Amino acid sequence: MRREIPIILTIVFLLVRALFELIGPLYDFQITFPDGTKENLFTTISNAVVFMSVVALFMGMWNLTRNHVGNIRRKRENWPYSIWLLVLLYGYAILGIIEGMEGKHFDWIYNGVIVPLDSTTLSLLAFFIASAAYRAFRVRSLEAGLMMVVAFIIMMGNTSLGNAIWSQTSWLGGFKGIRDWLMNVPNAAGFRAINLGLFIGGYVAAVRVALGLERRYLGQD
Repeated sequence: MRREIPIILTIVFLLVRALFELIGPLYDFQITFPDGTKENLFTTISNAVVFMSVVALFMGMWNLTRNHVGNIRRKRENWPYSIWLLVLLYGYAILGIIEGMEGKHFDWIYNGVIVPLDSTTLSLLAFFIASAAYRAFRVRSLEAGLMMVVAFIIMMGNTSLGNAIWSQTSWLGGFKGIRDWLMNVPNAAGFRAINLGLFIGGYVAAVRVALGLERRYLGQD
């Protein structure tokens, strides 16, 4: 039953979601609760999905806590960082529960600590990207040359320097005009092709799960 029940639940929820997409009137179907209140069936299922997401979050917190408590007990390498992680995890969660999302201290920690750290991380990524671009744009082939030219045009189209060199009001709309064309035509076409492939791959994966051919989510090969 440890294998059959997850497969049955997967098939049931997959069919329910598919029916909502295929049969429009199901969106307006009302269900009545014991207290007499009525609610849209689709809203009820959406709330159930949110509840399952919250349960998954708590399961993740429990797994994280268990692993790091094990690190602390066994005093593995860098175990003091595990203490710091648990203090921040539960301390910030408790603070949010007490003060709420708009709490003074809760908001200060987010804006004064998390936002600057995110900005610092993104700034460091910019240097890594520049370093990788330098290595990638060595013109050793026609493809590398095209990549370098397109990257240069996109970069100049996003800066005021590019507009000063080749104005937007001049021939072909300047760097910005060519950048907009590259983003809206070749780039959009490529993204649509990728999204189409992702959709087909996701659809095939869903069919394999529904037919019981895909069982890796059960811990089986």
